[in-house]
Amino acid sequence: MPEFESYVDVDVDEFVSSCSKREIKELIDCLIEDGHLEKNELIKQPEQKMGVLEEEFLTKLHSLSSKYYSMTQEELDLVDNLYNKYR
Repeated sequence: MPEFESYVDVDVDEFVSSCSKREIKELIDCLIEDGHLEKNELIKQPEQKMGVLEEEFLTKLHSLSSKYYSMTQEELDLVDNLYNKYR
């Protein structure tokens, strides 16, 4: 059977704008897995300058994000409960 090679030049903006929300989430997951993005970069930052307490809060969240395997089940349940309460 003959083999064919082809090259398609796709504009990144065009590609992303044609993706569904599910496909964009999948793309972000791939970028994180391949090391192009860090998961903590996905925390949305407000347009206006944050206060000191808000910055401290986000720093604490960032620190917790890398401690999953160090947490007890009780601590994980606490995080889940907080998430469910405020989502």
